[in-house]
Amino acid sequence: MNKVLKRSLTTAAVVLVLGGVAASPFLAEIVEHERVCGSLYGSVEAALEPFDVLAAAPSGAVAQGGRERSCTDTDDHHASVGRSYRLASGQGSAGQVESFYHDLALRNGWRRVPGGGDDGCVVKEAGGAEVSLDVRFDPEAAGVYAVSASTWPC
Repeated sequence: MNKVLKRSLTTAAVVLVLGGVAASPFLAEIVEHERVCGSLYGSVEAALEPFDVLAAAPSGAVAQGGRERSCTDTDDHHASVGRSYRLASGQGSAGQVESFYHDLALRNGWRRVPGGGDDGCVVKEAGGAEVSLDVRFDPEAAGVYAVSASTWPC
């Protein structure tokens, strides 16, 4: 019985060691992704200082929950911080909402550059990264939109 237990423990130890060796590059990638994303979140948050564009809303818009953060691209590591809103019926068009955020950002240290939509892209340098402002309407939910600041290029 002691011999069987010893073999079982030895086999289990070998499997754990080999599994750990195989998993270590994957774990290193996760740790690196979290480190890079943490730094990029810092850049996005710095762009939102001293005035948080995401906290503002045009008349008739109501926040749908709090801020959301994402950094899902493990190759390029782009961080995004955003917030969703719902416009009351008849309270403005997509163009008016986008203009509201772009104008607000431009008055608070952001700048317009070529790219993005018809009006260009609004960006701000912060924490060693260029952070862009984006406004997107949900095509499946009338009046619902998200505004975000991210390290994704325009």
